[in-house]
Amino acid sequence: MHEKTENSIKIKTAESGFSIVELMVSVGIFLIFMGAIYGVLRMGTIQKTSATSQTDAIKNVRLSLNTIGRDAVNAGFGYSRVGGYAPDNILNSRLGITADADVSHDLVTAVIAGNDVNTNTLLTSGKTDVISFVFRDTDFNIGQPVKLQNSANLSGNGVSITTAPGWASYVRPYDLFLIADCCRTSLAVVTATPGGDVLHFRTGAQDPLGINLPYTGTVDTRSKLIACNPPTTVDNCMDYSNNVTAKRVFWVSYSVTSDGTLVRKTFGNNTGKPAAEQIQVQPIAYNVQNFQVKYLLRDGTVTDDPSAGGTDQPNLNNVVQIDVTITAKIEVVENGVTISNLVNLKSTFSTKNLSYDIG
Repeated sequence: MHEKTENSIKIKTAESGFSIVELMVSVGIFLIFMGAIYGVLRMGTIQKTSATSQTDAIKNVRLSLNTIGRDAVNAGFGYSRVGGYAPDNILNSRLGITADADVSHDLVTAVIAGNDVNTNTLLTSGKTDVISFVFRDTDFNIGQPVKLQNSANLSGNGVSITTAPGWASYVRPYDLFLIADCCRTSLAVVTATPGGDVLHFRTGAQDPLGINLPYTGTVDTRSKLIACNPPTTVDNCMDYSNNVTAKRVFWVSYSVTSDGTLVRKTFGNNTGKPAAEQIQVQPIAYNVQNFQVKYLLRDGTVTDDPSAGGTDQPNLNNVVQIDVTITAKIEVVENGVTISNLVNLKSTFSTKNLSYDIG
């Protein structure tokens, strides 16, 4: 019995385990291995986040280009080959385009180009472009223009226009119209519909677009909606004996704000909203570093600025195609590391409706 116990003790004491050094080395190797795996997984997560952000950015830019393309194709539809007359430097106040040197009325053409107008914090040098489009609202009054009969002085504060019987009922405050007779065109926004067959086109604070002009003044400062008496072919009045009509139109623009947001602006036609809400600003893409537009003219010329800095707006009627390039900046921050990338997309659109004459 004693001998058996002694052997048992010998066997037990012969068993051995890991030393402290061996254990520490094993743990160290394990930690290095797990650290390597974590690093690989973390880098994969960062790359996945970056790829997702880039995919989202590309999607947003493509949607923005599609929106611009839709308006570009519509530009000029049912509008005027000449454009609509508006106050001097309305293009500066509404679009930021450089003010011109003269004091005569501006022409709001179906396409308006603003080359190198805006700066933003994402663009270290240079400026971004502005572009706007005007086209007829074919849904208004089932596609029928409002028939106008005469105009009168609205207490020196704009123009009062009488419509053909019943036609004023189709109009709402802040509707934007192209008003035209056989030979002349003018843009104006309705500021009130007082009842009967009367529409008001007041100036000042009641005009949210700053596009109406007073009834009196010089040829360069007064409204072109006053009645020609007697009828004449000059451009500073309307011949209400010759089928004057008002067609509701859309005026939209695209530009980049100082924080790199590409926005679509709409002017007027915001039914039921007050004057302060008649210029609507809709963000359509963020982190936009650059926004550039090139124009192809009928004679084959490709240019950044077909309007020559705002002094030759009628030349914009010769635009047949526009190339729009949007550059978006993508930044992903992980553990203090910033990964930056640029997304650059370009689309070409034909301005087919610019060939339509007013009708």
